[in-house]
Amino acid sequence: MIFVITLGFDEKFALRSVARRGLKGDDEVWVILPKPVDERAERAYMHFNEILFKMFQNLKIFRFEVDCRNFLDSLLELLNIFNKNRDERFVFCLSGGFRALILEVLLAANFLNLDGDVEVEFEDSSSVVSFPLKWCRNIVLDDIEKKVLAGVRDGVGTVSGLVRATGLSKVTVWRKVRGLELRGFLERRGRVYALTGLGLIALSVG
Repeated sequence: MIFVITLGFDEKFALRSVARRGLKGDDEVWVILPKPVDERAERAYMHFNEILFKMFQNLKIFRFEVDCRNFLDSLLELLNIFNKNRDERFVFCLSGGFRALILEVLLAANFLNLDGDVEVEFEDSSSVVSFPLKWCRNIVLDDIEKKVLAGVRDGVGTVSGLVRATGLSKVTVWRKVRGLELRGFLERRGRVYALTGLGLIALSVG
């Protein structure tokens, strides 16, 4: 697992995010700072680094400085950074740092179809929102896939039930259901299928 952290002037959000998720011995932490680095951000990084090394002595922490004032150049640099490890699973902790840098990190991760989650803590620390990175991607469904998702939404959760409800062949329904499950729109609970959050979003925008 790779933890990608946009760091601002306060390290508390980054520390809480890492603590929530839990670090393992082979995990890596990538801290992304806006260049030029403000002295307050530098202090936050040093404190974050110091605390993590006390807790995990063999932890790999990597530091990247990105000039987020030029959106395209920053995006290209981030694509190059992430692309070298694109087969890993990521957690993007986007609670600190410049807003432009946060957007650039999220966009770069989305362009590369990285696997992972995005986490943002409220400014007042009252709550945390988290969602799969794949929710950021363009949702493209054909008419049959929409019909299958609508059937599941309406309470038809088995392949045989969907065959009756849609009038499609069993082979077609099975192929579509399997594809929708692999893409994260459906989840299987025993022999019954249910919509995921992404499935609900797809029906709302479709």
